[in-house]
Amino acid sequence: MHKFNLLSFAILSALISLSFNASADISTDRAVISNNGSEQVTARVRFQTPVNGDLYIAVQVNGELLFLADEGANFTTAITPFRSNSHFSGSIDALNISGLGIAPGRYLLYQVVTEPGSDPLNFMNWMGGLGGLSTINFSIGLPANSTGDFDNNGFPDDDNNHDGYHDDDSNHNGFHDDDQNHDGFHDDDVNRDGLHDDQENERVNDHGKHVNDSND
Repeated sequence: MHKFNLLSFAILSALISLSFNASADISTDRAVISNNGSEQVTARVRFQTPVNGDLYIAVQVNGELLFLADEGANFTTAITPFRSNSHFSGSIDALNISGLGIAPGRYLLYQVVTEPGSDPLNFMNWMGGLGGLSTINFSIGLPANSTGDFDNNGFPDDDNNHDGYHDDDSNHNGFHDDDQNHDGFHDDDVNRDGLHDDQENERVNDHGKHVNDSND
């Protein structure tokens, strides 16, 4: 399998939030999903401008990459394009599977278009360079106090752009920036209710930010 510590993806984790000119973006109707079979895991790719190349879609599972092959029909550990050497425009459905039985966790889904026949793990081959990759963070089978989706709209309450990441997750690793042990909770959330401990009676302030959020 392909370890997720490859340089091209590691540097992107830090820079993706600075990318504004991607030729395509990946989105979903729900990023917080039950694994009891009542909800689907769906994603679509929208091409802001027409582009030619190989489309790759991969999900990070336990630090490794699984590629969607055969236009989403199969997952494989081999580096395989979703669709190769094609012209892309408008939008296409990329993923539509049941959440039933998926192990609880966070699953980062990535999309990038590369030069035809080139290595997708080398960002030099990405159409649009570092700005060519987009991502969604799916939280599957996790309780609301971990996902932060208290209003059950399918996204963390502090996810204003609906990409599945908390707004204070600046490196897009699926966790709050102040969650050093990656247990899904703020480091000052001792009772693990999903809130800062100084904010038990109010989730956010007037601007939608936690009162002690140093990453504003």
